[in-house]
Amino acid sequence: MAAPDGHAVVCVHGLWLSGYATGFWRKHFSKAGYAAHAFSYPSVTMALDACVERLADFAAALPEQEVHFTGHSLGGVLIAAMLAAHGWKIPGKRLGRIVLAGSPYQGSHVARELGRRGPWATRLLGRALADWQSGHPPAVPAGVALGVIAGTRPLGAGRIFGPGLPRPHDGTVSVAETRVEGAREHLTLAVSHTEMLMSARVAHQLLTFVEHGKFSR
Repeated sequence: MAAPDGHAVVCVHGLWLSGYATGFWRKHFSKAGYAAHAFSYPSVTMALDACVERLADFAAALPEQEVHFTGHSLGGVLIAAMLAAHGWKIPGKRLGRIVLAGSPYQGSHVARELGRRGPWATRLLGRALADWQSGHPPAVPAGVALGVIAGTRPLGAGRIFGPGLPRPHDGTVSVAETRVEGAREHLTLAVSHTEMLMSARVAHQLLTFVEHGKFSR
């Protein structure tokens, strides 16, 4: 199914990464006819509020009229924070559909455990994640099409840095941490946190939700 004209998908990376990390996702969307854009931000050094405004400006400046969002890990948190700060709207654009993949919406157990190891760990985790951890996750209002993908393959450094991470989890983020109040759908897949970025199954589900507002089962 070809994408309608004037539809963009903004893909947002997670902690310690850059826009290159979402290349596989963007390739999948581009093949389907979407204008796929990578949003990059300094995930460690920049405060969450500043990242929010940078993402809002980026989306508002796109030439396409309808904008969909997909985010991995902290990227999904950033998308939600940006939309919540702007009344779940994008100035001058139509808000499309949103998918968060492996995003610690309810806060990160691994980040809390790692943060107890001292100032070096706090600096490593960065300002944006710390800002999100200190607040309350916003509920998604009716009418916003938001889907969530959580991984259940427990492979990742989170098992080392965050002992006691509740199961099931993807090695970094637990399924419970990905829950979003008001989300339209929540899907679990047998992938690890990092695998999500290169998984054909994940890319397929991202595209399916953006196209249809629901995952394929």
